[in-house]
Amino acid sequence: MNNKFGLKDFVLFALVLLVGFAVFLSMSQADRTFSAMKKLEAKFLNQEQALARLESGGGSGGTLGAAQLQLLQAQTQQAQAQTALLWAMMNQPIASQPRPQGTAPTVNSPANLTPPPGTTPPLANQGAPGAHDESWARPDVPVVWQGPPAFTHEPREAEGARPGGEFVWCIEAQPSKLTPVLGEDVYGRYVQDLVCESLGEFDPETLELRGVLAEAWQYDPAGMWLRVKLRDNARFDDGTPVTAEDVRYSFHDFVMNPELETESLRSILNRIKEVVVISDRVCEWHFTQPDAFNFNAAMTIYVLPKHFYSTLTPRQINGATAITRGSGPWRLAKQDVNDQWVPGEDVVLVRNESYWGPAKPTLSRIRIRVISEDTARLISFKNKEVDMILPSSPAFVAQTQEPGWDTQAHSLNWVNMRSGYSFIGWQCGPRNGKLTPFADKRVRQAMTLLLDRERMIRDIWAGIGRVATGPSSSASPTSDPNIKPWPYDVARAKALLTEAGWQDRNNDGLLENAEGTPFRFEFTYAVGGQVIERIVNYVKDQCASIGIQCDARGVDWSQYDQILKTRDFDALTMGWSASAPESDPTQIWHTSSIQNQGHNFIQWNGGQDPIIESILGELDNAKRMEHWHALHRLLHEEQPYTFVREVPWLRFISKDFTNINPYPRGLVYSEFSIGQSYNRGM
Repeated sequence: MNNKFGLKDFVLFALVLLVGFAVFLSMSQADRTFSAMKKLEAKFLNQEQALARLESGGGSGGTLGAAQLQLLQAQTQQAQAQTALLWAMMNQPIASQPRPQGTAPTVNSPANLTPPPGTTPPLANQGAPGAHDESWARPDVPVVWQGPPAFTHEPREAEGARPGGEFVWCIEAQPSKLTPVLGEDVYGRYVQDLVCESLGEFDPETLELRGVLAEAWQYDPAGMWLRVKLRDNARFDDGTPVTAEDVRYSFHDFVMNPELETESLRSILNRIKEVVVISDRVCEWHFTQPDAFNFNAAMTIYVLPKHFYSTLTPRQINGATAITRGSGPWRLAKQDVNDQWVPGEDVVLVRNESYWGPAKPTLSRIRIRVISEDTARLISFKNKEVDMILPSSPAFVAQTQEPGWDTQAHSLNWVNMRSGYSFIGWQCGPRNGKLTPFADKRVRQAMTLLLDRERMIRDIWAGIGRVATGPSSSASPTSDPNIKPWPYDVARAKALLTEAGWQDRNNDGLLENAEGTPFRFEFTYAVGGQVIERIVNYVKDQCASIGIQCDARGVDWSQYDQILKTRDFDALTMGWSASAPESDPTQIWHTSSIQNQGHNFIQWNGGQDPIIESILGELDNAKRMEHWHALHRLLHEEQPYTFVREVPWLRFISKDFTNINPYPRGLVYSEFSIGQSYNRGM
């Protein structure tokens, strides 16, 4: 049979050629767009580096004229705008992906857990189908794509903003360590969050988790695995690419290394089974069982440079004060292992001039200085020696009422994700092999009844704050709204102490137990400022009024870490602040955190473990809140802490700085810029 090439065949052949040519043109255009984007990114980076050198006086061409500086700034902004435009062209947004079956619905509350990982947060820049290479992904599970990290409020666009300058941040206590994970106090975390990055972070405004080092991810609908694709351009501060092996190393060989002093974090990651390297830029997390916190835990662990930390021994890392390297927009000025920052020195952070991301700071430096005394901090702020302080509540009220104060300072008073609470912790377990009086919950209840917390807030904190009832903000859905604070009731406190066996048996004015041992305890606190002294004096006076001897033990904040790890206290006062909209309760409350220097340092064991495990295992949001309320009720009954006060954030920030935004997540220091009034060293 003869084959003939007819008109129909010709038309089909022509259509195939046209389709092929169209695909070729589309691919060619995408390649040209990507190439142009990379060239513009390089141009933007070169312009920023040149501008930074000139701002800091590091250029070799002498003083730069105002017109030249303005021209260079304009060129930098133009390159940045062109880069952002091309990113937008390559990542056209579409509607959210369907939520995987079995993940929890969201609650319209800033304190809620991040939306299910199978959905797309509003700020996620998800490309149209086929716009991304998804050959790395597992089949049949939605891929959540993320746009490049960006500022919520671009510092270069703030009114009156200028590049350069140093921001002097005054903190209240001396951090003991800055090394990632090992530096556990809030001050060490401040530094680590600026230097180190994670796969994701919480959006400042929405508190939804968005990608940082992660460009895309897939989350198993059954909650057993998470696959993550890293950004191709992510780099550590020495220019080394961030790889999947760095993610694996950070979890297995750093955080989970039993030779490193990382137990407080290890204790809450026992449901992460392993991190598997799929390719250079793709890793996969495997979980032992579904957990409401698995996704957030995996996405927020610092990704550390293996090529740097693997050259150090566990002894070197444990003994270090500031071996801190990362991929973030800032780096420590001192990076020499043999010449580290040590407590007592200012912490100096300099802008990472080779930062890989488009959200580059305009400030040249951040200097962190310790002034522990409230009045001294305020004087230093007024003298323009520091640019930001946490004022005492009385100072905040007094200063904001002074005429003209608003021309000197941004005065911030707001509740955010990190606001936290202050408390007095009672040692429920043994100290040096012997139980304290607070092992009995009736004694702990009596101590709470003995303290007029409304009066404390009124007299000590000038009325700022509210009485806390538990570890969650009263605005959070994890807090049971039916629980009311324990009242101030001295008669009931005395009755509970009598029931627990504490009476004045020899009429000497002191309570004794059946063995005749007086009720005497040591109250540990971190020295610094009038507020803490007032707290201590009030507690001592209230105890003395019913026959309890309270011995104050003031120590430097840098000693607290060791005191907590060794459980060397009867009672102490401090505060907790959250690092996530909904924090895993295991770290502070589970009995597993009593062991190995975990953060259940009060050694409380009141039957909380089944409730905590129910919280972890429940992916349905509404049902999980019911378990949270059960934990709240148990804590309220047991009183391992006397929850004193819900703490809003108070800050004075110099008007020399602009683009100051009090977000639900806190402050974003990389957004700060110097304003027109700044003249320090300019």
